[in-house]
Formats: sequence, structure tokens, C-alpha cells
Amino acid sequence: MSQALQDSVQGLFRNQRNAFLNGIAETIDFDGRYRPDEGELLVIKNFVDVDGLVDSVKNPLGIEQFDPKVHSLETVKAIFAGCPDGGDQVLVQLFEQRRLIATKSIALFFSGNLFDRITESGLTLDSKLLAVLDGTDLKFQSFHFLRRVFDVDDHFKEATSAEVKLFAAHEKLMTADAAAFEATASSTVRRKIALILQSGVLDKHPTDHIVATAKTFKLEIKTTQEGKIELPENQTDLRRLLRFLDEDYYESPLTQTQYVSNSKRVAD
Repeated sequence: MSQALQDSVQGLFRNQRNAFLNGIAETIDFDGRYRPDEGELLVIKNFVDVDGLVDSVKNPLGIEQFDPKVHSLETVKAIFAGCPDGGDQVLVQLFEQRRLIATKSIALFFSGNLFDRITESGLTLDSKLLAVLDGTDLKFQSFHFLRRVFDVDDHFKEATSAEVKLFAAHEKLMTADAAAFEATASSTVRRKIALILQSGVLDKHPTDHIVATAKTFKLEIKTTQEGKIELPENQTDLRRLLRFLDEDYYESPLTQTQYVSNSKRVAD
């Protein structure tokens, strides 16, 4: 980059870093259950920098230079930079295809009272940061966008086919067709099953207690003659059951109003 552009980019990332980190009152360990509010960030500690972002920032001349004859901007997933004020922080922007200025389409710029066509590929930078890699702490707000850049699936577990079958075969559950149940299990269902297996809620509570508690939330759980909980074939009913077993239903201690939550963490 030219020196003028370098200065502009550094200023941009400095401002975005300040906007990302200023006013943050708490960082919360990511477990897949909680969505941060304003003034909060999620963090994955001991993050393994397999892409070598830190090394790239420390030794930028060691990285292969961009060559449009060899490389394509269409494969870019993120833009990252070192902290303009020094330190070990790496600032990461998500790069989306809409920010690509491609020569295969007609892109125009205005100069000297005329519009002219851009003949070389280019890109525009985002207006905010996706994440900050601070040492070995990866700080972010949205896991949904984070996983578009980093391989973090190990931190957001979905039940495997074997685990789905294990869940369906639990002594307190019953399904008419275990193979069909596994085959139709969506990503959301697999995520809930993983959390339920992790919590051990089915092992900790008797079936009659589970059924009785569900009734207080107007949720009817069907059981077999043997006292097992029937896994619904209807996907809506199945999701309601799984959300209950994952403790997404709760009651306000002040007003006794009942709620369903899609974000939670254990209170201090």
C-alpha cells in the first residue's frame, strides 16, 4: 500500500478497535448458550491460531505478496491487521462478496467530471470488526459470523449421528423409528441433543418429575405405558420438548410470568 493509504487503513482499524472494545464491562466464556448484550463480549480462551495471524502480523514481509494472476479476491474470507498502537492484538474484519469490486462486472468511478470503468479488481473494507485476537483470547460478539472465518466448530458442538442414536435409545425415551429420527435430525435438533446429553438432565430427574414440571409450562409430554417419554415425530413438538429438556423455559420470580429463552447462562 502507498503510505497515504497505509495511514488511512491504520486510522480505520484504530477507530474500529476502540469502538469494539470501549464500553465493554464483561467478557463471557463462550459455551453456545448465551448471546451477549451491549457492553459484553464472548471469548474463546486458549484459541489455537492455526491460520498464523499473529505470525503474519509480526512478520508481514514473510507472507507471499498478492498477485492477481495467481490469487483471487473472491476467495477472501476476512481482512486482518495488527493493532496500530502496537501490542499482540490482531484485528479481524469479515469480508463478504458484496464488498468485492470485480472486473467481470461493470464498476464505475468518477474522476475529472467523467465516469470511467474500473479495470482492476478491488475491495472495500467493512465498517466494524468481527473479532479481536488478544494473545490467545479470541473476543467476538456473533458466533454465527465468526464461524464463517474461523474453524471453531469444536466450540459449538452438534450431536453426531452416534450421539443422536444414543439419545434416542436413552432408557427414559422412546421413538418409533430410531433410524428415521437420526436421519431427520436438523442442525438445531442436534445442537439441543448435544446440550441435553452434556447436562445429564435425563439422568438426574425421574420421568414423572419431568412430565409434571412440563405441565406447569402448559407443555404436554406424552409417555408410553412403560413410563417412557415419547419423542414426537412432529418437528415443532420435538423442538418444544428439546427446548424444555435444555431448560429454555423459565418463570420470573417477581411476576411468575413464564418465558422461553434462546439465550442463557448460569447466574453468579
